[in-house]
Amino acid sequence: MRFLAIMGLFASLFGVGCKQAAQPQQSTPQQPQMSQRLADIAVFALDHGIESIKDGADPLIPFVISEKADGKRKLDRYMADTLEESVAQARLAVSRLPSEITAYAIAHDGYITIEGKKYDAILVEASERGRTGAVIMAQRFIPKTAQQSFQRVGNPALLREEESRLR
Repeated sequence: MRFLAIMGLFASLFGVGCKQAAQPQQSTPQQPQMSQRLADIAVFALDHGIESIKDGADPLIPFVISEKADGKRKLDRYMADTLEESVAQARLAVSRLPSEITAYAIAHDGYITIEGKKYDAILVEASERGRTGAVIMAQRFIPKTAQQSFQRVGNPALLREEESRLR
């Protein structure tokens, strides 16, 4: 059911931003087709990212989830001096994953802009072996502060598709 909610929400995003320099969507592409495996790992990464930051204690350390054909997953975190360097390390690690890895997701903190309003978001890039494109997804949130509790905003949404790092 959650997969259907994700698929139904994709057209609602107009602009994209990221603390790590994502580019705005210039045109409305055709909605990419996602296998259940790809949707599962992308949503798992979004949910894990949200769970990692909802207490408000620490920022999200970028991470990679890699998955083998048997469904076994591994999570690795990448921490450098800046968010940009951490995400670059995660992306490089994905490009070097061994052939037994069938899917991946990279997650990091960022933001998206919708109708001129900026939102904090967990951003996820995910793909699977044999697929040329990687989906870029986001889950908006309002961070926990002394005055307010943590809140998810809306449903996960597909932002765009980029080239897959898994060869």
